[in-house]
Amino acid sequence: MAGAVIRWAGFAAAVLLAVGSYAAGALPGGDPGADLRRLGLDATPVSFQIGLAACVLGLVGLVVAWWRLGAMVRAGTVGAPALAVTGVLWALPLVVAAPLGSRDVYSYACQGWLFANGADPYSLSPAAGGCPWVDAVAPVWQDATAPYGPVAIALAAAAAWLGGGLLVSVGALRLVAVAGVVLAAVALPRLARACGVEPTRATWLGVCTPLVAVHAIAGAHHDALVAGLVVAGLAAATTRRPLGPVSWIQALGAGLLLGLAVAVKVTAVVALPFAVLLVAGAARRWLLAGAAGSAFAATSLAAGLGFGWVAAVSGTTDQTQWTSLPTGVGMSVGYVLRGFGAGAGADDAVLVARVAGLALLALVLLGLAASAWRRRVDTRAVVLRCGAALAALALLSPVFYPWYALTALAVLAAAAEAPARRWLAITTGALTFLILPNGLGVATLTKLPGAFLDLALVVAVAWIWLPRTREPAGRLLRRLIPVR
Repeated sequence: MAGAVIRWAGFAAAVLLAVGSYAAGALPGGDPGADLRRLGLDATPVSFQIGLAACVLGLVGLVVAWWRLGAMVRAGTVGAPALAVTGVLWALPLVVAAPLGSRDVYSYACQGWLFANGADPYSLSPAAGGCPWVDAVAPVWQDATAPYGPVAIALAAAAAWLGGGLLVSVGALRLVAVAGVVLAAVALPRLARACGVEPTRATWLGVCTPLVAVHAIAGAHHDALVAGLVVAGLAAATTRRPLGPVSWIQALGAGLLLGLAVAVKVTAVVALPFAVLLVAGAARRWLLAGAAGSAFAATSLAAGLGFGWVAAVSGTTDQTQWTSLPTGVGMSVGYVLRGFGAGAGADDAVLVARVAGLALLALVLLGLAASAWRRRVDTRAVVLRCGAALAALALLSPVFYPWYALTALAVLAAAAEAPARRWLAITTGALTFLILPNGLGVATLTKLPGAFLDLALVVAVAWIWLPRTREPAGRLLRRLIPVR
């Protein structure tokens, strides 16, 4: 009885969120809350205010229902079939909602339109290429070229090729995102079992979440497909059979899946070394790595686009928001410099902090890879370090948006245990509120306090952990996320 109440309460919250999206979401006709940042809520239309209230209430209701559902999953009163039904029920209203939290799906549609019409989206922006839907694209991206891999561009082109205008293309791209979520939902239980984690708990934490509902399904981000391909690739790689044709097929399949993930967003390459370690035998490891490289090269050649996305990736760092930890630290230093009359160095502070963040990221990734190599016979340890690497990539990159965490959270859900799982759940819920329905980031409205929050966090972590830097990386990681 309690399970049914929670299921339908979450559905009602999702319906409220979907209804509100048509007044306060990222609508193709323009931003209904365009004056919110500059003039405040009173300057926005009443319809937007009502829609925003509906979205906020719906989102709060969905998060509360999800949290209560998690308690029932942990208690064993909700099994895998009931969780699947609940997840589908909560997702249905958002499949037909207006885009929420971002206008990126319109960028995808324009990039696909350019490619479908013989243009190179790595060389031409939506505005320069004459995309008929350019007005729906966020102003900051109208003159930006595509930073995505050939698979993402090809799928967007297929969506544009269907005809029927922008809404049909957006609907097709949303179905691609849904396919990514379904793939993750199918593969995550297998990965969790290989790690010794109860599959239903992993699915609740990694797939059946408000973050996935809002930013993977309603937002239709490419990251949803990346998450599905990465989780499926890792699940296929988790074989310890030393002999037999099945292990070879699994290694080949894992490599192809991960190669396709990289061909959607290059950041997925971080998962590849860990997937290699999951496979038994040197020959199978080489097969997995070769299959991944071949899949990426083949899709690049088939699309005929080359590697133009490399230059476009650097353009995504133009946004300065404290949701990126290094950027936030640089912003806080810049505010201090301005206070002392040295405002000219404020931008340099952000640049230096970002470079330091990338250097730290490289060290963290190397440390996690080395730690995984030492524990390569332990599936859970390797998957856990893969999730930590993906999380570090999201946190230490120059720019961070909530949907960047989808892949990391899905992988960590398969390997983490309490108390880390509780913190992951809290993080998942908090990330859902980080961007307003129309795409305006809360970080944009809270630059100064957010920047100093980042600085305080870095100081606190340094104070706690620096005296322990002599400990091996694996032991430090186990302090944060225990591994049996």
